[in-house]
Amino acid sequence: MRHIKNLAGLAIVALLAGCGPTPQLRVNDAVLKLSPVDSNPSALYFVVRGGPTDVKLRGVTSSSVIRTEMHESGVDSKTGAMTMSAVKEVAVPANGTVKFERGGKHVMAWGVNLRARRLGEMESEFLFSNGERILVKTKVQEMDGSVPDERKAVT
Repeated sequence: MRHIKNLAGLAIVALLAGCGPTPQLRVNDAVLKLSPVDSNPSALYFVVRGGPTDVKLRGVTSSSVIRTEMHESGVDSKTGAMTMSAVKEVAVPANGTVKFERGGKHVMAWGVNLRARRLGEMESEFLFSNGERILVKTKVQEMDGSVPDERKAVT
């Protein structure tokens, strides 16, 4: 009888250990850095934290911009020059972290509207291969982190 109670206790502990929070796919720390030249694209940086399965980020959109493209920066091994190329999707490993940051992966955004500049924020939608769409409040800042100058805005 004592053996059965011990087994039952172990089973309960094992079940409770499996009840921890399941990792969820999420996007954090989104910020759009405005280009100092209005006709040039601005850069969107953020962090993607993977959920329980591998997925791919397939795109980022916003009604506050005209167009977006995912890019990756690098260094040409032969010349040492900075390079940049468009990417169609970015792998996000289960429980992993992918950073979109200056000098690496980023999203280029053309034509940031006046409303986003005035508010200092916009909503961005992140599209994943599993069909998930995540809406994120994105800060809008000048390159130096200051509040945008709405006089330079594209309408």
